[in-house]
Amino acid sequence: MHCESDPRVHIETALLPGLPVMLFRTLPLLVLTGLLSGCMTSGIFQRDDPTSRHKPGSDAWWAQKGELPPGVRQSRWKGKMWPVAPRSTAPRQQLTHVYHSQHYWPHPYAAQDNAAVHRMIDTQTALGWQDQTTLYDRHFDQDTQSLNTAGRLQLEYILFTVPPQRRNVYVQATHSPDGDEIRRASVAEVAASMSPGQTPADITIRSCEEIGRPAAEVASIAQQYLQSTPVPRIGSGGGGGGFSGGGRGGAGGGTGGGGGGGAGNQLGTSFGGSSGGIMTGGGAVSPR
Repeated sequence: MHCESDPRVHIETALLPGLPVMLFRTLPLLVLTGLLSGCMTSGIFQRDDPTSRHKPGSDAWWAQKGELPPGVRQSRWKGKMWPVAPRSTAPRQQLTHVYHSQHYWPHPYAAQDNAAVHRMIDTQTALGWQDQTTLYDRHFDQDTQSLNTAGRLQLEYILFTVPPQRRNVYVQATHSPDGDEIRRASVAEVAASMSPGQTPADITIRSCEEIGRPAAEVASIAQQYLQSTPVPRIGSGGGGGGFSGGGRGGAGGGTGGGGGGGAGNQLGTSFGGSSGGIMTGGGAVSPR
């Protein structure tokens, strides 16, 4: 029995022995091309780079090209932007830099994101401590601009409780040079009396406003809250009531339904039927 073979098998069999020879011949040419081009995307025998003032292949030129962002470039073709999403229009990366970006992705963006988050947290922390170590208008006497009792307590907190690296005293500005100087001198004098020889390193005048509410308003809200607190007791239920407050509805019986009355939580409702009612927490429910 004669079977015809697939002609593609003969073609592949004929090509396989020559494949290593083809690779052996072309590989040196590819390596030589890469060496001559220096892995540059602008041409094999490039002499000038219009996008740079440095000589192509020099250390300064490579350093400049190393700052280019990775990814595709956006360009205009036939009246449209390709791609549509915003992309960089800077010159393309060199081949070695493309490999570096893909190999170490998402570096350096992950490190930059982490640094941005830490900068935000550090800024918020510094501003929070600045608010805690500021002496506001309520800490000074409105007539003499000297520290009052509240101001002395706040300054004592700054000098002895706040962490040492955060003990920078800030004073709310009076928008008057004389008033600011009087406040600064008063703070320095009181600080020197509290800790002789350990006055704060710097007393900074700060233009700001205190964020908060008067103590009288806060005290009034707290007092009204306490006065309106319900009695913490569970009420006694009447009749068939099983909930707090107690339902007072009677159970239905006989052929009639019991009266429904609600007390407390208004759940005392009863229903009656021909065979009598069944009591529930809030009344009676007749069986079906």
